[in-house]
Parts: sequence; C-alpha cells; structure tokens
Amino acid sequence: MKKLIIKLLTAGIKNNYYQPTEELSLENAIAQIDHFFGRDSMLKEFDADITVPYYTQSELGYRLYHSAEDAIHMALNFDGVFNVDGYQAQPRIVAEQIDKLGATNVLEVGCGKGFNSLFLAQQFPSVQFVGIDLTPSHIAIANRKVRDFTNLTYQIGDFNCLNFPSQSFDLVFACECLCHAHQPRITLAEIFRILRPGGKLVIFDGYRQAKLESFSQELQTLTQLTEIGMAVQHGFCELEDWTEVAKNVGFSVETREDLTFAIQPTLLRLQSLSLLFFKSYWRSKVLTFLLPKYLVRNAVPGLLMHFAFNTNQGSLGYYKFILKR
Repeated sequence: MKKLIIKLLTAGIKNNYYQPTEELSLENAIAQIDHFFGRDSMLKEFDADITVPYYTQSELGYRLYHSAEDAIHMALNFDGVFNVDGYQAQPRIVAEQIDKLGATNVLEVGCGKGFNSLFLAQQFPSVQFVGIDLTPSHIAIANRKVRDFTNLTYQIGDFNCLNFPSQSFDLVFACECLCHAHQPRITLAEIFRILRPGGKLVIFDGYRQAKLESFSQELQTLTQLTEIGMAVQHGFCELEDWTEVAKNVGFSVETREDLTFAIQPTLLRLQSLSLLFFKSYWRSKVLTFLLPKYLVRNAVPGLLMHFAFNTNQGSLGYYKFILKR
C-alpha cells in the first residue's frame, strides 16, 4: 500500500519538477480549492490549533515534494532560479551571526527534523547547539542523525515555556516557526529571558503586510486559506504589530529585511507541483481517501502562496529579523 501511495504522490513530478507554472488566475485557483476541499469547511478551522497533527501528517509530503534532506523551510534563491542549495541560505546567515558574536551556546527553536542545526554543528564543532521542537516525530528523526555528534542535542520543547536557565544562550534562531506562536509576546519574552545580554535572536518567517481587513475580500479569503493550509493558527502576525511587540519585550531591531523576492522560485515550484494534484481528478480523490487530511491539504497553500506572497500586490511577506537583547 505504501508503494502505491508513493507512486500516486510522485506521478508526473519528474517531467514537471522544474517546469514553469502555467498561467493561473487567483479566481480560478480559489474555485479549484472550493471544488476539492470547500473553502467554507476550511475557514471553520481558522482558529484551530493543529500544528502538531499538521507536521506529523505532512512528513511524507515534505520529504517527497520539498526536500529529501529534511529541510521544511523555504529555499532562498536570490538569483531567481530554484536550487536546493537555497535551503542552506538561512543557516548560513545564522552562521554569520555566530561568527560575529563569538557564540558558544546556540538554541534553535522549532528545529523541525534538524536540517539547520545539523548544518551549523558541522561548521562549528566547538559550539554547543540545542534544537527543540513540539512535534515528537520531528525530534525522533533529528535524533537519529546526531548519534555521533558531541556538540548537538535535540529534545521536545515548547518555545512558550523554555526549559533552560535565564541568560544561558548567546544566540537563538527560529526558521519559519514563530508564526505558530499564539501569543507572540509570551514567546518573545521567553526567548529574551534565556538570551545573555548582547545576545541575538535571528528569525525567518512570514508576516501579513497590513491588517487583514485592509485587503479586498478575495485577498482576505486567499490569505486565510493559505494560513489554514500551513496550520498557522489565527493567521500570520501583522508585520508592524509584531515588530512593536518585539520592541516592547526589550529587543532592539538590528535588521528587518524583506526577502519575499528570494522565495519566489520555491513558491512557483510548489504551485507547479500542486497543479499536478488539482489536474487529475481521479488521483486527487484517491489520495484524499487514502492519505491523512492535513497532508493532502498542503495542495492548498502550494497553489495559493505565489499569490499571497506576491512582491507587488500580495498580502504576505517573508522577512529576516535580527533582534538584539
């Protein structure tokens, strides 16, 4: 059965993997989602906490469609062409900050399956790294990779209640996970607590470019369907509000950089892959019957993210923050 499912999931990918996406209107994209999933049914889950079930159910999809090396974040391709090397862009930026600080203790919150911290632990053998994640299956996968490492450990943990002494880390980094913080003030205050004075928090994540109600009704629907498909409870934080919360917690904003342009190749690739799902009615129905709900529903943000994170008229943006304690 597993072989059959993988065959169904990967059918057509080889020939379409790097092909440009066909012209697709936002109206048509939402109509397809309505047909297969029902927008009203999805919108009812807007405030549901489905983070752990989502990542648990989606593991196979991430591995087959996103990265065989267990990256679960966006690749940053600054030249406009998708390349898997872009998955290492975020940890390389973190590495620059480790060098600048002379950091000896580094924490990754929301470490996923360990892609980023494993990359860094190999680059900095004298630095101690810890990765925490709320999803047990992520930590199980990550731990299998680091049995021979003496400078990297993984554990189940919640970034809202960090099980570390105050001022115990020089640097903390978070790659596309703080969007799942239900109360950003609590999360940022906890990270502030465990950072040493002068320590830094490096973040890569999505944010709403403005208040949801400031967008057209169609763009509001697009935004919320994208957020639900990515298990972002209550939706992404609004950029300016989130920045103000960080300052109020005590951080100074050293860097706030819009990197939305750099994720466009990844978004186009994911949209192209999602179209394979929506094009084949029979296969999509079989997969919907056989596979977990949240795994199949990844087709929704895959189809919509290119519209939502549009550099000209989109509602969402992808940003790098460097905050200093």
